[in-house]
Amino acid sequence: MPEVFSDVKCELGESALWDARLSRFYWVDITGQKIYSRDWPSGPTRTLQLPDPVGSVALRAGGGLLAALRHSLVYCDIDSGDLEVVYTLETDLAGNRFNDGAVDPQGRFWFGSMDMAESQPTGTFYCFHPDRTVSASFGGIICSNGPAWSPDGRTVYHVDSTRQVVRAYDFEPGTGTVGQGRVFVCDEGEPWYPDGVTVDAEGFVWNCKWDGGRIVRYAPDGSVDRVVMVPVPRPTRCAFVGPDLSTLAVTSASIGLSADQLAQAPLSGQVLLLDPGCRGLATPWFAG
Repeated sequence: MPEVFSDVKCELGESALWDARLSRFYWVDITGQKIYSRDWPSGPTRTLQLPDPVGSVALRAGGGLLAALRHSLVYCDIDSGDLEVVYTLETDLAGNRFNDGAVDPQGRFWFGSMDMAESQPTGTFYCFHPDRTVSASFGGIICSNGPAWSPDGRTVYHVDSTRQVVRAYDFEPGTGTVGQGRVFVCDEGEPWYPDGVTVDAEGFVWNCKWDGGRIVRYAPDGSVDRVVMVPVPRPTRCAFVGPDLSTLAVTSASIGLSADQLAQAPLSGQVLLLDPGCRGLATPWFAG
């Protein structure tokens, strides 16, 4: 049985993030417009209220966090409460918001947008560079999740949750160029949707399954290595945490679940800790 990390219950928990500098775990409640943190293993929980939904957070080399809000990227600090808007885009797309994101090994922040109705391919996969410029890699996304990189940094995994597909793209670390892509996992026909991904030190890909109550570990060739069942129907993202990166922290959601479903899965919305039997990769910091 997983351990419950915090008594915070999120409506739409996401963006599991480990900070080795501070021995601290971060996560967000997207619709609750909050960033949470808790010092490892049992410190107080801190909260930062934001003015918009927050899709994801990343560590900054300069201190604090980089967060992707609805249509803006902000620098923020959960300890001081400081918040600075550093970039805005897609303000002309009222039905869109930013969603999941992560930093590549070279210190660039990659994030995607999504159609909040999850019906139109209006999302784009972006890169925010340390010099505060933004470049678009590809579009046509309905609901962007990920990314995560292979240990050698030459493959990036990206999820379009609504289309039930995880793709693996060639990636050039030096330039940040996203190249040829291929289907890595296709969940079409399944009752669940692929959500957040992370990669362990062995190069295996862990993917949370929304409405599947499980996390699947895939080998680098896309074959299923392991299925880990969790006591929440909507796990959203996982991250390797702790001093030796040997614990898997899993965020989850309670949004959209009926009273009966919540009664059967009362841990929905909380952060769970699992023993994955392997270790993760160090969390990169945004270089800005």
